[in-house]
Amino acid sequence: MSGFTRGLEQFLSSLEEDALSTGSPKLDILLGGLRPGQLYLVYGDPERVEELLSHILVQSLKPSGEMRPRSVYMLCGNYRVEKTLIDTEGLIRLLEASGLEAEDALKRIYILCAFSADQQVSLINEVKGLLERDPEIRLVLVRDIAKLAADDARSRRTQELLGAALRLKQVCAERNVPVVVSCRSRRGRRRLPMPEGGEFLRHMANVILYLRRREKGAPYAKAHLLKHPAQGPRTVEYSLKGGEEMGRSTPPFRASFEETVAKLRKEFQKALVDRGRREAFNSLVETWSSELGALGYAESLTLLDLLLLASAVENRSLIAELMEAVEGLRVEVGHLKRRRSAGKGADEG
Repeated sequence: MSGFTRGLEQFLSSLEEDALSTGSPKLDILLGGLRPGQLYLVYGDPERVEELLSHILVQSLKPSGEMRPRSVYMLCGNYRVEKTLIDTEGLIRLLEASGLEAEDALKRIYILCAFSADQQVSLINEVKGLLERDPEIRLVLVRDIAKLAADDARSRRTQELLGAALRLKQVCAERNVPVVVSCRSRRGRRRLPMPEGGEFLRHMANVILYLRRREKGAPYAKAHLLKHPAQGPRTVEYSLKGGEEMGRSTPPFRASFEETVAKLRKEFQKALVDRGRREAFNSLVETWSSELGALGYAESLTLLDLLLLASAVENRSLIAELMEAVEGLRVEVGHLKRRRSAGKGADEG
């Protein structure tokens, strides 16, 4: 029976190959790392899922000997229903905290975006082409793989997307590349919610991991291993923040602010041709510095978005002051005109 490999033999041989780290020692022990050719389905609390995907992406970009690995990151999202974004600022901080040069690492990420079911299906062929052309691809990551299927009520479209997901798994298995996909939780009465995508996606996944955060402010989250080819369900507590997991804590807001301003001075201000605009940049820095409390309090926006918002607020404040001054001058000019007219009338009388 040459040409055929039994499933057990295939699994045992995969254990001999290097596994990709998740960025968490506890999750690595739980999963056995990310094995080549396996499909990992991660779902649960959106913040915990995005955090884990970012750490896995960073781990996949770490050099190995002469190899400078690359990764494929596919985002699936319908902007008419719910936005799917990459936290680029957080990713850059994580890259730098991991000892990687952010610009170089970002250049080694192939980013594919699907905003419709048709695009998601066609991008599978694009991934196949990338894997064939680039042997240094170490990871394929798909965020919200079932979102477009869930947002599209047509059953035919759902079947096409599930078929595309199966082809993605097959392509990655042929190239010995692990594929990590995420999806949203499906509401239900179970103690642990089920993932979107139905039974087909759950059956297709080699490993299923459900992430749940603890009470607000707690340093640890819970990871529930629901499916694994070598062990039964288990639960562990882990943290991807702090010295134990990251090796370096997230820098305080003031440090991030000062680092960002330094980069803007070097990469933006010095490139400005007009001297007046260079001086205007300095005044903006003064405005940002005076409102650090407000900038640090607004956690829902990135630092660059906050700087832009603070600049817009400062411009609006200056415009209001100028309008008030202009109105005062207009009133004063009106008084002068009336006095001048009254004086002319008296002279003529």
